[in-house]
Amino acid sequence: MSTRTTHGQVPVYSRDDWERQYRSGRWDYLTEPAEDARYTALADRILANGARDVLDVGCGTGTLRDRLGPRFDGRYVGVDWSRDALAARGRRPGELLLCADASRLPLRGRFDAVVLSEVLYYLDDPVDTAVGMLDRVASGGELLISLYLPPPERHPGWHALIAELDTRLRELPGAAAHQVVTATPGRRWALHAVTRGGRA
Repeated sequence: MSTRTTHGQVPVYSRDDWERQYRSGRWDYLTEPAEDARYTALADRILANGARDVLDVGCGTGTLRDRLGPRFDGRYVGVDWSRDALAARGRRPGELLLCADASRLPLRGRFDAVVLSEVLYYLDDPVDTAVGMLDRVASGGELLISLYLPPPERHPGWHALIAELDTRLRELPGAAAHQVVTATPGRRWALHAVTRGGRA
């Protein structure tokens, strides 16, 4: 598999690479119980805020939508670069799935919740993309960003990028919430909630 590397030691894959990885089952672990903590934190925040329109950028096979469960009966728009990931989910009522680049979304309008879960480190301009996504958030809505926190010795380049993102995200106007989500065995994620309009 050919990859190119940016952001220190963070791999950035081509579309063909992504398709091969989804077909091979490389990303199946995202649906395993070890990932429950971060999905639960995202879903709880979305449901607690009463979001009716959710944009999930880098949705993969739509695992977040599944974790929202029947309590969410609004509109879910999932965007991913991998056609195979979206095809694995298939069409379901109340959902719109789009194959697109995160930096050039073919969408209009705003959403009560815009989610970037475990996706920013794979983008060419992660901070600019995150800031730009605020334009997709409705007044009083939230931009929710999940970042995995690996041990520094395992992924030094990745960890440096995450530290930079963490600092910049905390500085955004409306950055009202930040928490570290912990799961066993020893998995940790930073969850950022940035509110459009500054609502806490």
